[in-house]
Amino acid sequence: MKIDDKPLRYFLAVFECGSIRTAAENLRIAPSAISRQIAALEAHLETLLMERTKRGIIFTESGHMVAAHARRRFEMDEAFAVDLAAARGAIAGTVRIATGEGFVVDLVNHVVRPLRDEFPDVRLEIDVAGTEKMTHGILRDDYDMGLVFNPPRNPDLELLAEGHAPLCALVPPEFELAKQTSCVLAETLTYPLALLNPHFGVAKLLANVDQGHSLTRDAFLTADSINVAIHFVLSGGGITFLPAFAVSRQLRRGEVVAVPLTDPYLDRVPSHLLVRKERPKTAAVRAVSKMICERMEAFGAAWYPDEHP
Repeated sequence: MKIDDKPLRYFLAVFECGSIRTAAENLRIAPSAISRQIAALEAHLETLLMERTKRGIIFTESGHMVAAHARRRFEMDEAFAVDLAAARGAIAGTVRIATGEGFVVDLVNHVVRPLRDEFPDVRLEIDVAGTEKMTHGILRDDYDMGLVFNPPRNPDLELLAEGHAPLCALVPPEFELAKQTSCVLAETLTYPLALLNPHFGVAKLLANVDQGHSLTRDAFLTADSINVAIHFVLSGGGITFLPAFAVSRQLRRGEVVAVPLTDPYLDRVPSHLLVRKERPKTAAVRAVSKMICERMEAFGAAWYPDEHP
């Protein structure tokens, strides 16, 4: 049975989003265009794929079958394109990376541009997400790999790279604490604190160490963005807690000072590059993971002297 790509792509987008409107926004087309294509697909297949109810869309058994077929078809198309590029001596394909917000600066500065220069046929999709969403996404094959700070153990995930770094108190240069070469968590409690929401790996780590919950009680600011916490420090408002690689540019400029914490469990926190165990690795995935391991500060690479802040 011949089925055109367009209606399959539109239906798969609706299936994955659970909404015609959301799928239309993602595809940047009118919802009516999607509805027409799906109606034509249903007529062609002579079966109902989804039902519209007051509670939203419900997909029929046939709808689930068509969505699974569409995924396999598009994955095969992508694999064929990768194999064809490899036959021509090129490494090509799309690599989907899920990353914690704290890795973004390190990833973009040290991997994205060199990858573009060395492998021009490789494309990246980068999603910033919390630890739980990343873990589930890797297991569902939504992502090829994930960069996770202090992740929970999971036997279904394969560790490609591991780095260790202390959690640091990020301090404005004018604060007295900035003169110290290290400190313990208790020494930070006299300063105004910016903490991250509990879905961040840093927050979970601090909660395990701070059993009395004094940090949460005394925090001046709680944020769902690392960028907000960093700018709180840059403004001179107080301190926050992050690994040094999350603020490498600001450290080089002297805008903040990173004071390593020496408390047990905070002095050597793991960063992991994870993939689903037994998931086949394309040449593009291997190229990206190798560059991440070799160039990111989170995994032990030194700062590049020719890089400008």
